[in-house]
Amino acid sequence: MARTKPAARVPKPGPAPVQGLGMLIGLLFLVLGACELIPGVTVGDGPARALFGVFAVSTAWTVGHLLTGAAAVFCTRSSGLSSRFLLVAGACYAVLGIAGLLPMPAAFDDVLPMNTAGVCLALGLGTAMLILGAGWLRRRPGRQR
Repeated sequence: MARTKPAARVPKPGPAPVQGLGMLIGLLFLVLGACELIPGVTVGDGPARALFGVFAVSTAWTVGHLLTGAAAVFCTRSSGLSSRFLLVAGACYAVLGIAGLLPMPAAFDDVLPMNTAGVCLALGLGTAMLILGAGWLRRRPGRQR
């Protein structure tokens, strides 16, 4: 009878780094949306509300942040979903940041108020999410670096 060597245990791979980043960004958006609902954290009333007295917020921004956070947490199920979420959400936030630089009608400004701090945040966060998502999609599992 021939003796065979026992199969070496292959460790189960953990979550990809992009999944952790997606979860981190999702939790950031959920906390941001929750903070927008707390009266003491938002200063002002009506269309002049500001988060921490700096970032202009509205009901549409609050709903958008909560939905973005929930989608990010859901998309952390796989690295492909996480990277695609980062690309799509990053593109949306970058477009909103660019739109904040342009003169917009008053109706748009009432729904999605943007001040300088909000524009910088949207552009920075959108660009970072685009870079993280695109960088992960370019990597292939079997590719050596």
